[in-house]
Amino acid sequence: MANPKNGLNLVPKLLYYQNVAQKSIKKALNMKRRNFLISSILAAPLLTLSNWAIQPLWKNTKKALVVKNGESRFFGKNTTADSNYGRCIISSVDTQNQLYIAGGSKNSNTKKGGPALHIHHQDDEIFYVVSGEFLFQLENEIILGKAGDTIFAPRGLPHTYANPMDNNPGELLTIHQPISPSLEKFYEVFSRIGYMDEKMLQENFEPEILADLMKNNVFVGPPIDVDAALKKLKQ
Repeated sequence: MANPKNGLNLVPKLLYYQNVAQKSIKKALNMKRRNFLISSILAAPLLTLSNWAIQPLWKNTKKALVVKNGESRFFGKNTTADSNYGRCIISSVDTQNQLYIAGGSKNSNTKKGGPALHIHHQDDEIFYVVSGEFLFQLENEIILGKAGDTIFAPRGLPHTYANPMDNNPGELLTIHQPISPSLEKFYEVFSRIGYMDEKMLQENFEPEILADLMKNNVFVGPPIDVDAALKKLKQ
């Protein structure tokens, strides 16, 4: 018959090995949990990047466009731009208000000068000098942009540009990203009648469109004094 004392002696040993086993299982679970968390943290940026890369900025319309020289497409409608002061190459309608590209027409640079210093609160504006020369103002700095130069004016920054001479043979490309319908409407009206004073704005825009235009696009200073700017740049 077994000695009862031997059974009592086994109890501490069983408790010891049970405790060791529990600690080993707990350690293994903690390691798995830690590895899972580390893997998740490391994978998160890659998942975010892959989602960003896969998702387009706007829904793809799967419709290609060809806009020929002399054509314009304000609000997605192809028209001729021969007699206009400018033309729309890519409309807000084409890009769900994400992008707008404008180019010149034969009447774009017939007169020296440009718009007043202004701010766009909702969009960045990019100028690309296709040919010739143009003046640009970024806050208080005025520069002379030449063929091949790119000027970036982020939203909120006072800026403007000017044609430095009458009958300038150069061409300027203007890009907005994004673009509001009210601003494209302004460019559409400008392309037909040129620069507008306050009275002309009220005559050519519905009140709600004009209110949206004035809220997001603000004049903050005078136009570039072309003669004074050119003289200073030559010094």
